[in-house]
Amino acid sequence: MRVNKAAIGVSDKTARPEKIHSFSGLAPVIALMLFVSACARGQEFVDEYSDVKPAPASFTICYGYGCASQSQVNMSPVGWQQVKDAYGPAPANAVEERAAIARAIALIEKKVGAATGTDIDKAGASLFAENRFQLDCIDETANTTTYLRMLERDNLLQFHTIGQAAWRGQFINGWPHNTAVIVEKGSGSSYVVDSWFYANGIAPEILPLAKWKAGWSPPNVPSLI
Repeated sequence: MRVNKAAIGVSDKTARPEKIHSFSGLAPVIALMLFVSACARGQEFVDEYSDVKPAPASFTICYGYGCASQSQVNMSPVGWQQVKDAYGPAPANAVEERAAIARAIALIEKKVGAATGTDIDKAGASLFAENRFQLDCIDETANTTTYLRMLERDNLLQFHTIGQAAWRGQFINGWPHNTAVIVEKGSGSSYVVDSWFYANGIAPEILPLAKWKAGWSPPNVPSLI
């Protein structure tokens, strides 16, 4: 589903132009070291680049690998109501709320993608971005955290709070990888909200943090990083 761009405004601002997604002149090993360094930063990167107080009328998203580029998005009241409709009626429990979160984030991604060009974002991410609108796990983590904050600020999260971003890998248990996290209020259990596994607009995976930390990935993910 594509949305009418008239309903969503966007202005582009480049945070660090082409820093991650253009490695011309660098040896592959240096490129790999830069990538690993970025992907190991976890919550530090989210604190630096996610929108702290986002509102549908004005919020910032990342793309281009490691938040190399950012765009300010302005969603109309009608657009946000569509997100709330996708979220659905008030969930009765934490399980239902996690499903609602996944639906809402999928629709936000579609709307943002249509407005910013990130609708061409593919599942996963290779070491070298194929285009300036591809997202890596840092971009996905920052954006998903921003979207979760918008849901929270609209009082849609009743059974969860937003946790610290998590990371795994460093070649011991796969490639370095980051994700947004929510924490169930009743049990204190942490769940990842990982949009990186899929292309733009597909519902993120929400699963226990411990399972994700152990290296879980859905089958047939096309890229390694």
